[in-house]
Order: sequence, then structure tokens, then C-alpha cells
Amino acid sequence: MGETLSRFETLKLAAEHWTQTDLTTILIIVFFILGVMVVLVGGILLQKIVKSKNIHNYFFSYARERGLSDKETKILWEYSQKMGRDPLLVLEFKSPFEKVVDLYIRTDPNADEELVQDMRKKLGFNIVHHFIPLAISKDIEMFQNGKMIIDGKQAVDVALYDKDEKFMYWLLIDVRSREGLTPGTPVKITFLRKNDAIYNLESNILEVLQEGNNIVVKLPHTFEMTRIQRREFPRVDVDLPAALGEEITVDGKQETVWHEGKIKDISAVGSKFCAPKESAENIKASLGKEVYIKFELKEERYDLKASVENKEEKEGEICFGLKFIDIKDKEKDKIFQFVQKEQRKLAQLARMHK
Repeated sequence: MGETLSRFETLKLAAEHWTQTDLTTILIIVFFILGVMVVLVGGILLQKIVKSKNIHNYFFSYARERGLSDKETKILWEYSQKMGRDPLLVLEFKSPFEKVVDLYIRTDPNADEELVQDMRKKLGFNIVHHFIPLAISKDIEMFQNGKMIIDGKQAVDVALYDKDEKFMYWLLIDVRSREGLTPGTPVKITFLRKNDAIYNLESNILEVLQEGNNIVVKLPHTFEMTRIQRREFPRVDVDLPAALGEEITVDGKQETVWHEGKIKDISAVGSKFCAPKESAENIKASLGKEVYIKFELKEERYDLKASVENKEEKEGEICFGLKFIDIKDKEKDKIFQFVQKEQRKLAQLARMHK
């Protein structure tokens, strides 16, 4: 008859058997979880790779449609990746495009400026419409006039003489002495962009050049420009038939005489009224004088009082800058909404013609 195990030994054997089984189960569960995690992580990585490849293929295809060469497309792709920018936005919007090509110009020792200019032209970024704010000093138009404050002391008239992808060259008007003009000297340039705003930029002089009898200051391009809106309300160019009325005294009586013309731009607070020179010469309204202006906008008639803020004589016509007086909030809101819609249309058209 075999040996009979004691209760203690039986319990011990059972515990050992249970422990071995439990460890095996735990290991199976751990390896299963690790396997699931590997599959999930691998799937996510694979998704990212596929997505990146799809974006890459779409980017190159879309860039070719926009007329870019393979070399140009490769540059935009590589430098977009370096900056962490969405490459598709670089093809669509000027600001990210300029930042990407600026990095290329600054860091590639063999950077091709003509190539950048070619890309800018193909994408329609070479023209900056007046209703789109400047993003970088490269956007400043040639011969733009302004004021340069040298070292916080001397203020001189300047004009943009030349520019390339790295530098801008400002001509100092009627300045013959180089006194105070040395590399490293801080300068501030202020200029008024027509139909837009006042811009300020600050930099240090890189080089002082002599062009004949003229002095030219070389400065680096910058994205750091402050913009000061000249007007509280935006305005838009229009071509609206209108009539300007002014009160005159005839035989001791007040009469309103009307002059036909057109409104050439308008905002919620004012407009520019222009009339042919031969008829506008009969308008006696002087600066500060109150007049009346009548016009239709979106099938709604406006009959407003205004004051003459400025007078400008152009080729074949005379224009009067008018500021509306006591305009009702309802009328002001309607004109403001019209201006906003027109500006959005202009921006869309600009993008379509890029």
C-alpha cells in the first residue's frame, strides 16, 4: 500500500501547481497585451507613413499644376518640413511661402534667387494688392517714399532704391554727408502705403554705399513690420453715379446746386467724389464746408450730409474727399457690410488669378 500524503504535503503540492499555472497565464496575458500594442503602434505608424506619402504625392502633383518645376517643388517641400509648416499652405498663401523661401535663402549656400522669384511669380505672390497688408519688407514697392530716423536723432527723406531676396537699399534724398551713417547704426523707417496704412520697420545698417552723388543704405529684409491703420473703417474702390450738392445764395435766397459725378471709393464714414474738370470747376465748396451727397448703393438710395476734408486735382477730373456728418447707424452699418463683402470678393479674385 503506497504512502499516504499528509494534509500539509497535499496542500503544498496544490499551491505549487496553482502558482505554476498562474505564472503561465500571466505571461500569456502580458505577451498578448504587448502583441496588441505592437500591432496598434505599428498600425498608427503605417497610417502616418501612408498619409505622409499621400500628402507628398498630392503636393508634387498640385505644384506641377501650378507650373512649378520639380526642383522648385522639392525646395518648397524640404524647407516646409524643416520649418514644420503645412506644405500645401505654402502653395496657397503668401505669408508661409515667404517664410519658407526666406529660410532657404538664408541657409542654403547655393540658394538661387532667380528661382525664388520665378516661384513667386508662378504662384501669383509677386503682386501684393493694396487691400492685402504687407507681410515682409520684400513686398515694399520700388521707389516707395518714407522717412528714415537715424540713431533716434536725425530724420531724412528716403526712397526704396533697389531690393533683392536678402537686402533692401534705401536712397537718402538730398543727403550728401555720411556723418552718423556707419554699419551697425540703428535706423527706423516709416512710410505710408497708398490706400493701406502706415508701416514702421527697424534695423541696423549693414553697409553705406555711394551711387554717384547719392548715398544708399543697405538693410536686411525683415518680417517685423508694425502696421498702423490710418482709418477706423476700411474703404473700397467703386464707380457709383452720384451728385454733390452745395448751398449757394442767389438773390438773397439759399439754393442747393447739384453737380453730377461719381463716387470713386467709399467707407462707412466717408467717400471720394470726382467730377470732370470742366464741370467740377463750378464747385465752390472749400475745405471744411458742408455739402450733400446723393447716390444709390445696392438698390438703396442715400442722401447724406458731408464735410469737405480734402480736394485733389487729377488729369481730367477734380476729386473731393468727403466725411459723412450725422449719418444714421443703420446707413453706416449697411455701407460697412457692403465694403466688407467687396473686399472679400477682391481677395477671392486675387487668389483665383494667382
